[in-house]
Amino acid sequence: MLIPPEKLVDGCLETLREEVLPYLEKRSARGQLYAVLDVLQNLRDRIEEKTAPLENEADSARMALEQIAAVLRDGGDAVAADAVAAEVASAAGESSADRAAALGRTLVSAIESLYALPSGMPEAAQRALAAHLGPQAIRDVAPLKPSLLNEISKG
Repeated sequence: MLIPPEKLVDGCLETLREEVLPYLEKRSARGQLYAVLDVLQNLRDRIEEKTAPLENEADSARMALEQIAAVLRDGGDAVAADAVAAEVASAAGESSADRAAALGRTLVSAIESLYALPSGMPEAAQRALAAHLGPQAIRDVAPLKPSLLNEISKG
């Protein structure tokens, strides 16, 4: 799941202001923290999500949803298949971020529809989901930087 950059920055600002600042006693440390807060506040509305990962996510979800719609139709649930197809079509004109989010929500409802089929989740649907969700997990984790938990734990 992708969190909008604005929310991440807002969370950092709030934590620094509410949880860190009150415990800084040295004037120089407080000054440095205020400088960081100032930079973050000014960056907040200038940060844009990279569109390539969002496009990859949306394209992958679209392909999985198209396959799932076919499985639902073959499984006798034309109403659910049509709903999935309609959601995919309506997301097509959205921005990368909005399209990825909309298709993610559609994927959740499509999975629920698949589990409601009398025969259970068909193998073709499982393959479509695996083809999307496995690489999506890698796409979500790949840009992360090495953890600083070791340094954090040392204080």
